[in-house]
Amino acid sequence: MSGQRSSFAGGDQPYLRDVQYRDPARLAQRANLHATYSTADIAWHAWVSAVYELRASMDVLEAGCGAGWTWAEAATPLPSGISLVLTDLSPGMVETAVERARQTGQFASVTGWTADLQDLPIEADRYDRIIANHMLYHLPDPGRGVAELARVVTADGLVVAATNGHRHMRELWAIRADVFGLSEIDATIEAFGADTGFTILREHFGDIRWRRFEDELHCTDADDVLAYICSTPPGENASQEERRQLRDKIREAIDAGDGVLRVTKDVGCFVCREPLR
Repeated sequence: MSGQRSSFAGGDQPYLRDVQYRDPARLAQRANLHATYSTADIAWHAWVSAVYELRASMDVLEAGCGAGWTWAEAATPLPSGISLVLTDLSPGMVETAVERARQTGQFASVTGWTADLQDLPIEADRYDRIIANHMLYHLPDPGRGVAELARVVTADGLVVAATNGHRHMRELWAIRADVFGLSEIDATIEAFGADTGFTILREHFGDIRWRRFEDELHCTDADDVLAYICSTPPGENASQEERRQLRDKIREAIDAGDGVLRVTKDVGCFVCREPLR
């Protein structure tokens, strides 16, 4: 892992809380690309919610809940009597996610708190299911967050931690690298990806399985791709000239693909059992 962490990949929690995830706007720009151009047989949230193995009357915690889309777009119907707790570093995200989950009418209760996964104000052995959906790479210390997941899940419970692999969105990161002089591998993969994540998780769980989500994006609109790239650093602070260069390179890639930019997805989730403590 490189010594320099980006603000997006765990280096700057005030940035994540007060800028990147102050509200769902930037996250929505990224979600739009996946929702609009996915070629998967099933949508991500429906697929991953089935991995949770939810059962009636469970206590469920989602750490880093984001905008709560997991619960609005989950495979339905959910089992009855589930009590859901949503936490995030951003108060704006917690408020949005709690409202979205409550509107589904599928839970016995929905509560939310602002919390840092590295130091959860929760007693040990508390939750039957814990979800960490594309968020562990945001932590300054992912290992400390994983230790907290292992502490608060029940002995026979399940932790599901979604993340990405090295090939994820590589066509877009190549375009970004051309303009900004960055690596073509996204920094989140170094922090907690499909490979680095396993190394961290095996220190805290006895049974870890990787589940891959099969998908590819077929993008046809350069502005949607530009919005995705410019939703995170350094694209979010791009100058007009840099945005022009990005748009030109995106259009070139779409033209080279006969009107379609095919974008690799390398995404899935770890399913973790047998917490070690």
